[in-house]
Amino acid sequence: MVYGGKPSTGCKNCRKRKIKCDEQRPACTQCTITNRICPGYAHLFDLVLRDQTESVTRKAQQRQRRRDPADVKATSTAAEGSVTAVVPGLSTGQRTFRTSSSHIASPTYSGYFLPLSLPKSFHDSPEEQAINGFFQNYVLIPRHPHSRRGYVDCLLPLYQNARHDSLLSLATTAMALAIEGGAPSRAHYRKLSQSFFGRALVKTGRAIRDPVESIKDDTLMAVLLLSFYERVLATSESQNISGVHDTGAVALVKHRGKENGKSEISARLLQAVQTQVVDHCVQTASPFAKTSADLDSMRPDAFENAAGRLTSLSARLSDLTAYAYPMLKNMKQFPTKDQFMSILDYAGDVEAQLSTWPNTVPDDWHWKTSHTFDSLPSHESKLYVWNRRVDIYHDIWVASIWNSYRSSMLIIQYLKLQCLGMLNPPPLSALAYKIVTSINKVQELIDDICGSVPFNLGTKNFGGPSDRSEVQYPDDGIHKPSSDYRKSAAGLGGWFILEPLKTASKAIALREGQKDWMLKQIERIQRIYHIKKPINDPTSAMPSPQCPGGRG
Repeated sequence: MVYGGKPSTGCKNCRKRKIKCDEQRPACTQCTITNRICPGYAHLFDLVLRDQTESVTRKAQQRQRRRDPADVKATSTAAEGSVTAVVPGLSTGQRTFRTSSSHIASPTYSGYFLPLSLPKSFHDSPEEQAINGFFQNYVLIPRHPHSRRGYVDCLLPLYQNARHDSLLSLATTAMALAIEGGAPSRAHYRKLSQSFFGRALVKTGRAIRDPVESIKDDTLMAVLLLSFYERVLATSESQNISGVHDTGAVALVKHRGKENGKSEISARLLQAVQTQVVDHCVQTASPFAKTSADLDSMRPDAFENAAGRLTSLSARLSDLTAYAYPMLKNMKQFPTKDQFMSILDYAGDVEAQLSTWPNTVPDDWHWKTSHTFDSLPSHESKLYVWNRRVDIYHDIWVASIWNSYRSSMLIIQYLKLQCLGMLNPPPLSALAYKIVTSINKVQELIDDICGSVPFNLGTKNFGGPSDRSEVQYPDDGIHKPSSDYRKSAAGLGGWFILEPLKTASKAIALREGQKDWMLKQIERIQRIYHIKKPINDPTSAMPSPQCPGGRG
């Protein structure tokens, strides 16, 4: 596909008659005054993915005919040898992309065959450019099937069939503008996103009161996107996440009832709701069991892939933090020894269950060490790499899920160290041995998180979610980093590694200089994604880990 000029957004009749369409709804004025049936308007994403093959081929043949008429037949034969990839659901019927046979090796996305490339951007409105970038750089990038636990990979078929002014379209536009606004040159996109967000909120209120709209997948997807939007904006503004849309998503799932399992998309949206609720419960020390007490369809044991299993196990972690944090933060009534021991026992049980997760991941999920950055000058290498360790993963989502696991394990170790520090056990005792074990485990987990930073960030320093050729990313020494990996790392890598780094920077006992290095990586992410100011307390709900004698 190539850029063929600004696409017309008018109705088909006006485009055919080559007159200006005022795009009134439900029918344009030109069709109304001439008593024609207005066929409506193409969806924005239809314009982004419009098939230009015939136009491009015709123009190429015209140029070729002017040069050598004898070659026209050969050009036509080559065009006939192209392969058609069918993309179900991309329009009211089926949309096809003609692509050369070499393109068939391109990755597939959730069963959709995609063209090798999409137009980079249209020189048009900010929302059109943002939506185009959002789908290219986030939605359409292939990922490991075991890493799917969200809802973004279900967005395309729903968005494609939505009206341009629907709740789902407005929520998607708000989300796209918020993410693309991470570039300093596009900071005004985030302000514009608030307008679409406000309109989406109005439509959300109407949809959840409508007995038909309230049970649609589109409505639940839109609420999840609004929750995602809230997270992006809250992180960018260094504010706390309210979680109001998480609560709304849970209420919708309960209201939908049997609709939750009617299709694969419905089931995936249900999984996404639980994942989001579990993450929010862990971050805010809220009990997941209370959130889902009357919601049988959200049992944590419902998921079978690696990402889903981690979500199921993390649900118990949220219950642990909800139980332990109030006691540890209560300055008026100091916990008793029995209470400390009960927290330690609880933490030990959750840790034992969570520790089984790495044994269940696919073989290709295990990371490998890369020596890509060994050639960098020493002063540059220290900016991007900790202790000469560079780990590479299957993709950016697999790395993110590993770091979610490490963050959960760190929270458990912090809890244990907090309790053990308060108990102040004598040297050489069993509890003193547990302190040493937890400290060593913390160091191992943080080393793993630091080892994944180059894979997530590369040598990227400039602002915004886009990729540039001068940015270096690690490779295995055989294959160069793919364009899909580079795009996903540039757009998502910093967001994915930010929370694990903040959780890791909570630790007290670390190797010399490691905490400062992590804080510099957090500052780098804030520069890249236009996040306003540092968040000094990585996890406000989490008490600082303590050790006897004030040592880590």
